[in-house]
Amino acid sequence: MLPRISLPSRFASLNMWLPSKECHYEIEPSASAWHRLIGLYGPVLYLHPKDPYLNTSIEDFLQHSKLFNKKTGKEIDSPALDSLPQSRDDDQYFLRLKSEGKRGDFGSAKAYVRAFWQSGMPHTDIQFWIFSAYNGPGTLHVNGLVLDSIVNRGDVNLEPLGEHVGDWETCMIRVDNTTSKVIAIWLSQHSKGQFFTGDQIDRAFTFEGSQPVIYSSLNGHALFSREGSNPSEYRKIGGIPVGVDFFIRNDTSKSNLRLDCAKRYELVSADWLALPTPKWVTYPFRWGPEGTSLSLKPSAVADIVKAAAGASFAKFLPVSALTILAGEILPHFVKRDVNGAAAPIAHGSWKGTYPAY
Repeated sequence: MLPRISLPSRFASLNMWLPSKECHYEIEPSASAWHRLIGLYGPVLYLHPKDPYLNTSIEDFLQHSKLFNKKTGKEIDSPALDSLPQSRDDDQYFLRLKSEGKRGDFGSAKAYVRAFWQSGMPHTDIQFWIFSAYNGPGTLHVNGLVLDSIVNRGDVNLEPLGEHVGDWETCMIRVDNTTSKVIAIWLSQHSKGQFFTGDQIDRAFTFEGSQPVIYSSLNGHALFSREGSNPSEYRKIGGIPVGVDFFIRNDTSKSNLRLDCAKRYELVSADWLALPTPKWVTYPFRWGPEGTSLSLKPSAVADIVKAAAGASFAKFLPVSALTILAGEILPHFVKRDVNGAAAPIAHGSWKGTYPAY
């Protein structure tokens, strides 16, 4: 038998083992030990004060949804958790959200926690999955450039671009199996995310006690470590004699909408624990309608660019040039498939793969 590690008293219930000669890190923690770690490191999430689409619970989402069966054309109003189908022979089902359910019910919101560890891993990832019933439109910031200098700037609501039903975001806290200390944090941001390791963590985050503070972006709910505009998808086209640069705003701010994931959570998955698995976890279908797509024509985007960049910029460009610029901008923000979010088990991060910028 391998010797036990001597841990601080607050981790005394963790049955963690020193690595064997093959460098396999065996771990046999009790559920109470992981609840203790969640209590120590669960992030504190702040929503933007102007966000109309709040975090919610799975129960609230289903209460305002209909489960649609494509084969039969029938639908079940407000399906119960236990009635969610589990077979993935085809894409037979999807969920429709009623308009009154878009806002969510922040009072019922919680983090859904998965502890991910596989044999040989010297660490365990505590994943905090946070759900919103609806993802709002993106905001594009545009600068009009003349001789590479900004002559005008503006923000544009890209409605309906960026909108979709069902939105899963994840904060991953990586804990060293030997020391029980946090060694990495990953924040999901749209289809990718940001990794923080080592001393980057203290530089990037503020803490409430031992809990990292994170922020949810306005409408889009991407997670960030700081308040601000958090620009992403930056592009520059031209500049001399004229051009534009632009980026997506991910505005974050502290507010009264505060979710303490160390207190409001449900531990739903840890492969080595005998946990009851909620059926929404293994529901393999979309959390929103299928067969939908959103698009804007380049001429419409040209009007957006013109309005944001201002007349002083637009007068330098004929409509045809604006349309060409718009054609360059458009592919970065238009997605042909805007079906509802995929089930968490279909995300790479559920299985320990964290895409990063």
